[in-house]
Amino acid sequence: MITTCLYTVLIYLFLLIVIRLMGKRQIGELQTSEFIITILLSEIASAPITTEQFPLMHGLVSVLILLALELLISSALLRFNGLKRLFYGSPSIVIRRGVIDVREMRRNRMEIDELLSELRQKGFSDPSDVYYAILEDNGKLSVFPAASKAPAVPADLNLTPDEHGIAHVCVVDGRIIDKNLALVGWDRARLDRELARRSLDVSHVFVFTVDDLGQITCVKKESAGT
Repeated sequence: MITTCLYTVLIYLFLLIVIRLMGKRQIGELQTSEFIITILLSEIASAPITTEQFPLMHGLVSVLILLALELLISSALLRFNGLKRLFYGSPSIVIRRGVIDVREMRRNRMEIDELLSELRQKGFSDPSDVYYAILEDNGKLSVFPAASKAPAVPADLNLTPDEHGIAHVCVVDGRIIDKNLALVGWDRARLDRELARRSLDVSHVFVFTVDDLGQITCVKKESAGT
């Protein structure tokens, strides 16, 4: 039992390092080769835990081989663009200028119900409202609405709104994040003054954000009162 627990912890930490070395990517955005390696990693990693006869070292070596293979493939894809079609495939246009391409859908084994479901999730109930729909190589559907169905943007109304950028979290649950304070050009003294204007101590702050225009959002902890 102790050996199993130790193997589990070691393999978990080892896989954590390996996956971090592979780079960041959401599970839903895995390419085909990455999906295969993910499955193999899970199978190989579980073998020393579930099978006592399978040496731990064999599992670690196999994981290292997969890591080297993934890094080698990634390097090759950066050098030779032609390999991307082999490993990742290529995007397919399933709606072209408002018309569903039945042949392309069949080639990708995509049912009409699946297409309609994807469009509804994008906010389109009628395929004719879509000018282009592209099935990306990661399986996701990119949708571009017809001009008459696209939502109006400030540029259409000749407006030039200010860019707010993003809200930088400077305090979370009473803890000051100095790196984000520096990003907005603040220091702790400036933060203390802003909190004093609100009659708050930093320990009473649940979240405090500042965007690129200096707009502030401050949410107090429930225990801090109103």
